[in-house]
Amino acid sequence: MRFWFGGAAIYSLAVSVVLVISLFSTEGGGVALVLAVPAVVSGLPALLGAQRIVAWGCIGLLAGFVLIGAASVGLFYVPALIMLLIGARQMMRAA
Repeated sequence: MRFWFGGAAIYSLAVSVVLVISLFSTEGGGVALVLAVPAVVSGLPALLGAQRIVAWGCIGLLAGFVLIGAASVGLFYVPALIMLLIGARQMMRAA
C-alpha cells in the first residue's frame, strides 16, 4: 500500500512541476500555489503512514480538486487519485 501512496505523490509532484513550468509565463506565480495543493494532498498518506482517516480524507480532497478543475488541469490528477484508491483498498484488506 505504501507503494501506491508513494507513487501517487511522485506522480502528482511531477504533473504539478510540468504544469507550473508550462503555465507560469501566462498565468503568473499564483498557479504554483494552486498546483501545490494536489501534490501535498497526494503526499500526505505516504508521509503520515497508513492511517485510514488520512488516506480517505486525501482521496476526498483530491477527488474534489479533480472535479473542480476538470475543465482545466484537474483531469491530469486522475491517475494519482486511482493510485490513492488502490492504496486505501489494500490498506483496508490488510486490516
